[in-house]
Amino acid sequence: MEKWSVQQGGIMGTNITSRSGFICAFFRAREFGAALLCAGLLSCPVAVSAKIPRGVFSIANVDKDPNTNVLENPDVDGISLRHMWATLEPTEGNFDFTYLDGAVALCTANGKQALIRIGTQEAKPAWVTTAVKRAHGQFFTFLNRGVTTSIPVFWDPTYLAKKTAMITALGAHFTNNPTVTIVVASFANSTSEDWGVPHTATDITNWFRLGYTTQLMLDTGATIINTTMTAFPNQFVTLAVGGNGSGGALHLDPTDDYLARNAILNARALWPGRMIAQKNDLKTCIPVAPGTDTLYSMIWDFQPDVGAQMAFQCFNDSTYKANCGIPIDPALALTLSVTAALTYGEKYVEIYSTDVVNLPAVITWAHAALNAQ
Repeated sequence: MEKWSVQQGGIMGTNITSRSGFICAFFRAREFGAALLCAGLLSCPVAVSAKIPRGVFSIANVDKDPNTNVLENPDVDGISLRHMWATLEPTEGNFDFTYLDGAVALCTANGKQALIRIGTQEAKPAWVTTAVKRAHGQFFTFLNRGVTTSIPVFWDPTYLAKKTAMITALGAHFTNNPTVTIVVASFANSTSEDWGVPHTATDITNWFRLGYTTQLMLDTGATIINTTMTAFPNQFVTLAVGGNGSGGALHLDPTDDYLARNAILNARALWPGRMIAQKNDLKTCIPVAPGTDTLYSMIWDFQPDVGAQMAFQCFNDSTYKANCGIPIDPALALTLSVTAALTYGEKYVEIYSTDVVNLPAVITWAHAALNAQ
């Protein structure tokens, strides 16, 4: 799950037999019970797409150049660059592309693709918040990991105007750079660029008080996605999907996945072949494919243009977030996580750079397995 703080640290499809072979070979070598794993994978459907980027994307630290060891690793296919909006546009209309230009150039020099993710909530400039206040815009207040936090409502016209202007300028600068292959869009993100609509009973009441409707949110999503598609006609656009809660007397949308699912469907109708859906909480214990009655059913349904991001690093994590809190060997945790991504047909996996550096054997396997899809 994306956090906006610094963390330490070929392209044709093939058949499922080959994909399973990569996984079996790895587990056989490590004596992790390959036969059972392979038997399960042989039942997975094959989703072939000739365009969408594939492989291992190493997540760079926020506003930091990619790790040299990562850049020199031939099994790394791309770099996920994370940049704060506040750094990119410190004052309105004045852009500083120093970081992104340098980081993208490093990717180019080392034969890596670049995924660009701009932090538009926790990392937005103070002048954006000031502009919303001056326009008498509305703010939503919620608890973010125990801290009271206020953000402009997602559909606030001032906030949207500033955000779309930034996206347009970013696209004008980078769309003709072939190194940049994927750009992140977000519209239902309360903290990071991951999907995040607070939906406790109190939150839902407050959203409705501020005018929340599903259609209003779909319109907001269309504004951001269409702007990104227009600004980046030569790139894929990815949206991290998630849920808004369901059940009980209060609910924001008809179903938990209604907003995210329809945002993707609407975008694909307008921009065929360019909209990627991804989940940003990959770990060993995600729902078993096809994820029936879970949010992962969207990833299953939206194949073949789907991707993933690890929930957290595996190496040097005493809390074992990638294995839902249960102690596990880091290499096994990462392997099982990527294996789960393969069962959903996810074409690329964003992996934290500390794992890329410290678990090279798994990265070699993951590169081969993801590129074989």
